[in-house]
Amino acid sequence: MKKRNRWLLLGALISVLFGFSPQTTVPADVVYINGNILTVNANNERAEAMAILKGRILAVGTNQSIRKHQGKRTKIVDLKGKTLIPGFIDGHSHFGTLTRFNTVDISPPPVGQVLEISDIVRVIKQYKDSLHIPAGTWIFARGYDTDQLKEKRHPVKGDLDAAFPDNPVWLTHNSGHIAVVNSYALKLSGINKDTPDPKGGQVVRDPKTGEATGLLLETARNLVKTRRKALTLEERLDLLQKQQEWYASHGITTAQNGSTSLATLNLLKEAAKRKLLDIDVEVLAARSLMFRLIDEGMKFGKLDKRLTLTGVKVFTDGSPQGKTAFFTEPYLTEVPGCDSGCIGMPTITQGLLDKSVLEAFKNNIQVYAHCNGDASIDMYIEAVKKANKALGKGSQERRPVIIHSQFVRPDQLDACAELGLIPSFFTNHAYFWGDVHTENLGVKRAHFLSPLRAAKEKGVIFTNHTDFGVTPINQLFLLWTSVARESRSGQIIGADQRVSPEEGLRAITWNGAYQYSEENVKGSLEPGKLADMVVLSGDPTKVPVHKIKDIVVLETIKEGKTIFKRN
Repeated sequence: MKKRNRWLLLGALISVLFGFSPQTTVPADVVYINGNILTVNANNERAEAMAILKGRILAVGTNQSIRKHQGKRTKIVDLKGKTLIPGFIDGHSHFGTLTRFNTVDISPPPVGQVLEISDIVRVIKQYKDSLHIPAGTWIFARGYDTDQLKEKRHPVKGDLDAAFPDNPVWLTHNSGHIAVVNSYALKLSGINKDTPDPKGGQVVRDPKTGEATGLLLETARNLVKTRRKALTLEERLDLLQKQQEWYASHGITTAQNGSTSLATLNLLKEAAKRKLLDIDVEVLAARSLMFRLIDEGMKFGKLDKRLTLTGVKVFTDGSPQGKTAFFTEPYLTEVPGCDSGCIGMPTITQGLLDKSVLEAFKNNIQVYAHCNGDASIDMYIEAVKKANKALGKGSQERRPVIIHSQFVRPDQLDACAELGLIPSFFTNHAYFWGDVHTENLGVKRAHFLSPLRAAKEKGVIFTNHTDFGVTPINQLFLLWTSVARESRSGQIIGADQRVSPEEGLRAITWNGAYQYSEENVKGSLEPGKLADMVVLSGDPTKVPVHKIKDIVVLETIKEGKTIFKRN
């Protein structure tokens, strides 16, 4: 890919840019000493000191060797034994989604406090009253989890109507693939018993009356005619800055925004233009936007003021905990709106997926496909094979990504190795929904979720991610879930798929850089690479496994500049 070639050239010319040869001792801008430096290089070597010049790593080694780079103006930072690692590289999240700032959090513990449906109503009412929200104004809430509610079911319009007769209310399931609205919202949107199900979605209806219950699956959410208060550009840029600060506080130096709308792309471009981005942002355009961007001549894979239009995101199915992920074998428990043989649903036809992948490959655009169930992964593999055949060359250089890859089969991992597909796993599911998946899918499927160990043994390069805001952006918690695979109830979800802390750390640093074709400038602490680094309160490779999740980020450094420091 063009971006990777550019980085290769830059890496090759680094000594020329710095004006020194490897044998020359050059004064550094900053020297770090007395550290526990995890380089995450090919041999996972450790060091105790590092020199930084012009935002890049000049040298890594012992205190004695690095002291040679100390000049009159060099700043000395004594790490006092603290752990220094590469900056975290976000495999997949929704950086540009700013609605968390104006929605009600109705998540269960440990994120929120909602335990039953009455709690949802209570929390939303408190929010409405505290902000004096007038009648007729939309109220949005996010994060309810059916399996953690006392009632073990989705809320429906009847649960909301009495408390909110004069306000349209929208609840988003924690998967982000399901919504519940009240009767006021249904009426405003013209959704009734005669409304047909859209392709790739379902309006769930009362089996007795046929009326819409308010539960909307996948693309049926698009039927709702919502309206939010319009924010000014300056207000949106302010929220974006707060989002940056949140990501940086968790050690992220490269973030991703999945399925980016035109409005969000323009916002990020404006932030880049004003040089407001403190971290690198990888943008995945929504599939529906790809053809327009191609026609407009937008340059994919080009870094500009810390913003890169990286690729395109395509949805193929839904959520496993929401029971809309597409499988080859049925769910083992009841599925809303389905009577028997319930295998979830694809959200795109094979024909349209084939067309989208082919068009992207023709234009050297990296494809990221959201695939949770194994049937959806089959669809994507088929589309990639067809595109390879049509273009007469393989996909390895394009590095197509399977976002989530939750329930990938062993034979599909073989296809990943053959085709150069990169699974971006989501091991937080082991904690948040491991018990739920075991019940819904059975032990065999559930315990092979996000199979990092199997992927490694097959030589597949993989990443790991939080899918924030589906789960918290906390990268140390994510690392813990890849090592422990412990569920809410304390069960181990697939003990044979656990990885070592070193392997889990590589998935969210060097492998993340590889996913973006940036492994020559990011992902490890080696001479010539960007000085993107994180100081931690502990060493995740040395503490007991259960303590990994308790480690906190003390400082985040982007290109040699501190962008977050814990007080």
